[in-house]
Amino acid sequence: MEAPKLSIITINFNDAEGLRKTMNSVFNQTFKDYEFLIIDGGSSDNSLDYIKQEEGRITYWVSEMDDGVFNAQNKGIKIAKGNYLLFLNSGDILNGNDALKDFTSNENFQGDIIYGDYKFDEGEKVYVDDLTMYYFMKTSLPHQSTLFKRNVFEQMGYYDEKYHIAADRAFYIKCFVSGRFKFQHIKYPLTLFDLTGLSNDPKFLKEKKVEDEAVFKEYFGIHYDHMIKQREEEKAEYLKKRNSISGIIKRIKKRLS
Repeated sequence: MEAPKLSIITINFNDAEGLRKTMNSVFNQTFKDYEFLIIDGGSSDNSLDYIKQEEGRITYWVSEMDDGVFNAQNKGIKIAKGNYLLFLNSGDILNGNDALKDFTSNENFQGDIIYGDYKFDEGEKVYVDDLTMYYFMKTSLPHQSTLFKRNVFEQMGYYDEKYHIAADRAFYIKCFVSGRFKFQHIKYPLTLFDLTGLSNDPKFLKEKKVEDEAVFKEYFGIHYDHMIKQREEEKAEYLKKRNSISGIIKRIKKRLS
């Protein structure tokens, strides 16, 4: 049997409402060349009721205790048979019924790691076409809007579970610095992003910063000190402009509008 074009992997733990939204956004796609895998962490809410109700439209599901989001995603990777993998976790939804069709049929759909943009409640995030190591020090790419070729994981291994929050950023950097893969941007908002996820939770901000710095040290090597210096210089310049008279006036006008 020929492998599906796409494996959609959804991680869930006690988020029945988010899971319902995510699953319905997948079921409603006009694009049908996918398998749908749900990795549940042993939920005690109504998640399993909904999964069982819809299991005829799910390729594979499991509900068992795990060691966190990236342990669960690694389980999904090991099961996935699609040519590309998409991690669409509970609460994240595809941006309209034609989202996957439009994205995968885009003329720029080529490469190993293909990333799009996303929308959120009050705006959207548009990513850059050209990536650098320094870019990954400032920010990362959106896993919920990225399609990875399966052989990327076959070559690079799985998410590093020692990072509880920054494992996805670490994996992007690991792939980028290896020079083995083509990163391709498609200027299209593939998903509506749930901003209440772990990496955006203020409670975990300190841990996230610690993990990010550990990732940078691990993968940037001899470039680390130079990029830290560049980051601090940019921050100082930003604060200088922000605290100038024109910067203060600009902020006042923004608040008044």
